[in-house]
Amino acid sequence: MTVDRRSSQWFVAIAATTALVAGCAPSVGNEIASVEQSPAILYTNVWSADPGVNLVQRGPELVRGAYEAADYTRFVGQAQSFPGYPAAVGGPTRPGNPDKEEFFTWLEPGEDVQVPLTNFLHITEYEETGPGIGATVCSYNLHADPGPNFSVEGLNAAFRVELERTADDPGQPGIPDTDPAQQDARANRVPTWNVFEGWKITKLHYLRRLDGDVIPQGCTDWWQQQFPAFAANASGNLVPPPGFEPPTMPVAVQYPEWIGPANSE
Repeated sequence: MTVDRRSSQWFVAIAATTALVAGCAPSVGNEIASVEQSPAILYTNVWSADPGVNLVQRGPELVRGAYEAADYTRFVGQAQSFPGYPAAVGGPTRPGNPDKEEFFTWLEPGEDVQVPLTNFLHITEYEETGPGIGATVCSYNLHADPGPNFSVEGLNAAFRVELERTADDPGQPGIPDTDPAQQDARANRVPTWNVFEGWKITKLHYLRRLDGDVIPQGCTDWWQQQFPAFAANASGNLVPPPGFEPPTMPVAVQYPEWIGPANSE
């Protein structure tokens, strides 16, 4: 299964849950191992991708790092986010910036409050064009505890992530996570090295249908796979059937984990 952790952490995809409703629950859950969380970060990210996209290769690693660092910045500010993120993303942006959401570039923590949950994230429309990398990240989350979960009441949380190379050498991906079900003893919740070395982040944009943004079909297909009983409403968002109650699950093991930089084994 795939699950988006951000529910209550997002102003738009905020979290929740309760018990499953037969036929409405996502097709993930029991097979994902749980893990104790650091008090500093109460959530994990579980990634998947379209066929042919290898999550642990350099390009997808950069997409994952950019999104995870941006989301984490909302809680801790740029300086306490991933190593190298402030330089890669640049200074804080203003509300309405068409390329980078203001809340992804905050210098100081915002008012969002973490809750224990698993973010399920899916990479679609991945592309490499010369010095650039781009992808759309689709998401939803499931909480560990019962409560409202707006992220699954209307599946529409998707983000465009783009990076541009600033050095001749694109760099090597970190040590690959070879077991999605098990926590690696070497892993850190936040990478200990600069994942963005030789790159800058040029886009971290939340796709808003009301503003004319188009959410890729790859997101809709992925959401529908996770929640087969959901149907599209007039706005194109997948919504649950009457009586649906958001499922809950223990916080899953992060996948892929941040184990270490290349050649550090």
